[in-house]
Amino acid sequence: MLTDRDRNTVIEELVRQFRKQLQDQLPQADQTLDQIEDLAGKIGRQVSQEIQEKVTKQQSDLPRSPEQGCSCGVWARYKGEQPRTIVTAHGVLTFRRAVYYCRACQKNWIPADARLALEAGTLTTQVRRWATYLGAMLPFGEAATTLALLTRVSLSASSLERVTVAAGHALRQAQQEQTQAHQQDRLPEPTAKPPRRLYVGIDGVFAPLRDAWKQDGASGKLTCRYGACKIGVVYEAGQDKTGRDSGVVARAYTATLQTVEEFGPALGALAHRLGHHQTRDVVVLGDGAVWIWQIAAKQFTGALQIVDFFHACQHLATVSEGRFGKDSEAGTLWQQARQEDLKHNRLKAVLAEIRAWRPRSEAKRKLRATEYRYFVNNAERMRYQTFLEKGYHIGSGVVEASCKQVVTQRLKLAGMHWREETAEAVLAVRAAQLSTGASDLRNYGGMPN
Repeated sequence: MLTDRDRNTVIEELVRQFRKQLQDQLPQADQTLDQIEDLAGKIGRQVSQEIQEKVTKQQSDLPRSPEQGCSCGVWARYKGEQPRTIVTAHGVLTFRRAVYYCRACQKNWIPADARLALEAGTLTTQVRRWATYLGAMLPFGEAATTLALLTRVSLSASSLERVTVAAGHALRQAQQEQTQAHQQDRLPEPTAKPPRRLYVGIDGVFAPLRDAWKQDGASGKLTCRYGACKIGVVYEAGQDKTGRDSGVVARAYTATLQTVEEFGPALGALAHRLGHHQTRDVVVLGDGAVWIWQIAAKQFTGALQIVDFFHACQHLATVSEGRFGKDSEAGTLWQQARQEDLKHNRLKAVLAEIRAWRPRSEAKRKLRATEYRYFVNNAERMRYQTFLEKGYHIGSGVVEASCKQVVTQRLKLAGMHWREETAEAVLAVRAAQLSTGASDLRNYGGMPN
């Protein structure tokens, strides 16, 4: 610990240096605001670097002693000095520390690292946080350029990628632990006021992946494929003047390339943290896919299930095209009439119209059977007039937007193909960052970089 005398010595030395810098660099003639801004930034960076270097050196350059108590409780012998370089928010910092060897641990013990709470790696927590945020939002090369432009911290694209992936893996691990706690009824109930009504939107989107590959061709040809990404959004809606749900006031995302069996419990744990078990009104919105309703049945027992109205209309369009041809006037009129039937709880009329179609080809008969079955299986989820009268959302626009925001805008840019583990890590970070009240990523970056 620094003594008052040591502290005052550092302060006096810094004040002398700052005074000299200001005398040398403050302009005597008029300057534009841009020039003043640049000058203030330059002096500010110099001041920050000086403070960082002086205080770090002071804490790491304490009097040497032949022995130091190791963290294991045994005395360690002085071995020598060792330099360390860390990239910080204020620039590259290099300093020397005393190294001791502990025979009990059979490893080096560096007291200065413990005092400074330094982890393995070459980046501070704040730099890792910046790198992780940008790495999840932008292509890694662009993220590195943006980081240098905004903070003057220079990292290579590969280094920034490693930091982002490490943070994503740590975040995913924490989420898996919470999911396990939820399954074992160990996850504490949220303390915030429970939501009036909670929506759960579920959907899927494909992401471009690749198998193991090296740019020099050492591992063979590039083999690309698509992986099914599952998206979940848990959100609370606002209300308009009529009392109907309108817009979104808070949301939380989860996204993964893992199996449905792993995704479902994770979504359940996410909903728990937002008050799923404290609100009486839970609504699950989906496009009608069987796997979505299987998750709803397991994780949200008793929740109201609604098929997104837009997807129901897409199925009407499929029937219309098969029956009347593409973009035909008769087909358009038929679709409009059937949409009105759906809006007014007249699903029986829709089913009667599909039954009335008598296609001649085997392919169209299969199409008719498939679409008829879709509407029959989702009948209870298509009571749109009832849902609207009670103020519910009947569209999955929020989860559709989630697919774009969380996955498409980062993982599906032109020419991209991902290693699955990298994509999974980026999805974890991106979902957390885009959620209302985003996680502090500094909690998930404490790993080697």
